[in-house]
Amino acid sequence: MTDQATLKLLFLGSNVKIWNLPVKEVSLLEEGSLPAYGYNPGDDIDLLAGKVSIENGRLEQCLTWLSSYLASSELTPRLNTLTYGKEKHVYQIFRKHSSGAVDKPDHGWYMINQILPSEGRGVQNDSFVVNGNNLDIIAGNNGILLIDDSGVPPQVCEDIVELNPGMWCIAMGISVAHWQKWATILQDRFTLFCRLSDLETTRMEMDSSVNWETIVAMCLRALRTPEVGLWDEQQHRFLCHIVVEMFPHGLLYVGPVGTFFRYRKGHLPEKSAPRQRGSVPCYDTMVTSMLSMDAMRFDGFQFGRNYFYDFSKRVLLNWQVLNECGYYFNDGLEFPNLDFSSTYPDGSPCSFIDNSPDPSFVELPKFSADFDSTLELVSSQVWNEDKKKALRSFFRHRRYSPSGIYQTTSYDYMDVIVSVLHCLKEEVNRGRGFNDLPIFQVGHLRTTDPAEIDPVITLHNVMDSYVSKDRVLRPLCIGVFGPPGSGKSFAVKQVANVISKNFEGNPFDFFEFNLTQFASPDEINSAIDPIRASVAQGKVPIAFWDEFDCRYDDYEFGYLRYFLPSMQDGVTYVHGIPYHIGRAIFVFAGGVKASWAGMEELLTPEDPKALQLAKTLKIPDFMSRLRVVLDIDGIEIPDELLRDSASEEELEELRRILLKRAFIIAHQMQTHWRTAARKTSGLLLRLLLARYKFGARSIEAVIEASRAADRLVYGLPELIAPSAARIHAEWRIELERRIDQIRKSKGLRAVW
Repeated sequence: MTDQATLKLLFLGSNVKIWNLPVKEVSLLEEGSLPAYGYNPGDDIDLLAGKVSIENGRLEQCLTWLSSYLASSELTPRLNTLTYGKEKHVYQIFRKHSSGAVDKPDHGWYMINQILPSEGRGVQNDSFVVNGNNLDIIAGNNGILLIDDSGVPPQVCEDIVELNPGMWCIAMGISVAHWQKWATILQDRFTLFCRLSDLETTRMEMDSSVNWETIVAMCLRALRTPEVGLWDEQQHRFLCHIVVEMFPHGLLYVGPVGTFFRYRKGHLPEKSAPRQRGSVPCYDTMVTSMLSMDAMRFDGFQFGRNYFYDFSKRVLLNWQVLNECGYYFNDGLEFPNLDFSSTYPDGSPCSFIDNSPDPSFVELPKFSADFDSTLELVSSQVWNEDKKKALRSFFRHRRYSPSGIYQTTSYDYMDVIVSVLHCLKEEVNRGRGFNDLPIFQVGHLRTTDPAEIDPVITLHNVMDSYVSKDRVLRPLCIGVFGPPGSGKSFAVKQVANVISKNFEGNPFDFFEFNLTQFASPDEINSAIDPIRASVAQGKVPIAFWDEFDCRYDDYEFGYLRYFLPSMQDGVTYVHGIPYHIGRAIFVFAGGVKASWAGMEELLTPEDPKALQLAKTLKIPDFMSRLRVVLDIDGIEIPDELLRDSASEEELEELRRILLKRAFIIAHQMQTHWRTAARKTSGLLLRLLLARYKFGARSIEAVIEASRAADRLVYGLPELIAPSAARIHAEWRIELERRIDQIRKSKGLRAVW
């Protein structure tokens, strides 16, 4: 611990002034003012809502945060500030948003626009020099906070280290580049904090992904590029500590001691400044101040799994408050007036021990040839089966046994089944069985699979954008593929239900048509009539065209050509007369092809005649008009996964399928067996392992048609009799008995 009497910190930052302007939308008539030239009396215009506040850049923000933390601690450091470079001005416009915390009425102000210096950034015209004028301030510091808003930090590391032997340094800039000299000299006494947007300077597509795995992989790939210069290729390690923000839901650490990541449970990546509300621009300086507090206590950095486990948790807790409450307003705009004191009783971490499983905290394996190849796949822009496998293997969560002990010995398919069964039983009986799983949810659609949630969230984003547009030219066309009963229409409906919550009333109407029941293409136009009527009533119809790839006129995909006018031009022809469709969503659900990859194979056949036929049937034209494609995997359990010699990858695949079944079973029980007091392990095991003939539909049919709805305790006798169940399911009786023996050997209650 550093001697508190001599603790000295230097804040070194580029010369930037931030002008914070609070604005409000007002009516000139309500204000009782004469309209200005060019405005009508009823126009709403933006006026200042209060005084304009001025900050000395992020340097002052760091000082404000640190002063707040120091006030509730035992630390009494001496703080000095020093700026460099030509003065630049940044203007930030704030507006009050109603989504701010209701119990904080004076908060809720968010930045909606930022105006940067006209001369731009990235060139350091006035280099910083250590001389007699600033020597007293620069020398003798225990630590330095370097905040660079110019784009090129001062390259005076050797001089500063010579004047401050043993110092630590926390740096923050608007680019991750140009810090190589600092990292090389200071090594593990140097921490670089960067925003996700800072990595865009490495030409990585940082905002293109919707799942954590890809975002983290893109960050790692970007940070290891020569442009950044913080990766030691010979030692195969990072030169210094790097913390990357993914505000408001994620925080990443990479450095010499490993790679750790935490995200807020159940949340997916967001852009740092959502256009609907705005951003809270002081979130990054909060983190550097929190790092400074810990660095002062420990005389440097204590990065490691246990430290980052606690630190990241504190950061996300504070970010959540900040994101919900926004800036404070009292005659003018002010820094958030909230309690962001330490989450620990005495201001110091009371324990670094991880006693419970935390699915939202991930420790990535060390860099190796195998890991590097997976990293390249996950961070790539391709989407194929190899990418999906890489996504599923990138975050390896520790296995958790029903007895609450982490699995450290051999792990086979029996253990996978027992583990998932335990989760399912806890969920349906107590509502907490899935708490320790990395679940992402859209409506009632739940998944632990990043390869499944990625296209679902993409679909959500595209549908939400389409519904919100002022004007559209044509229907939004979506392709959904998967085996029968995989939940294709269920996924789209859940996305629509989530979007509908943004409106006062449900804006959607649902229509379902099965093309196998159509006698001719004329019936397509007849089916579009009620869709157009729904649009005329102000609704957004969602039309499911099931089995769109069915046979007509002796050809599979025979109906496709008749959809092209409505897909491209937004019109349907009745007796040669065009009728505009309007805002609608067409969902084409495949029946012949179970995946998008199967459709793409039609474009590259070995037989030239087959390619010509595909063009004649307008298959390429149809595919080009789809804006989103959703592949839904089935719930079938291949027999090769139920064997003692199954590989680790196959066991993970089995676990993924069983969890998907468990989510469906839990949802159907909540729907049809809501009054249950208890569901037995035997019943749940049977439902979990059965061979289902029609996917999720069969699970629903078995649960809905059983006698269990009339009973208080649900056990095996309450399932429908084998003569009735054979329509939908076959029981794996012998496997059930073997699982029962495993449960007995583990001291768990027997099934049979």
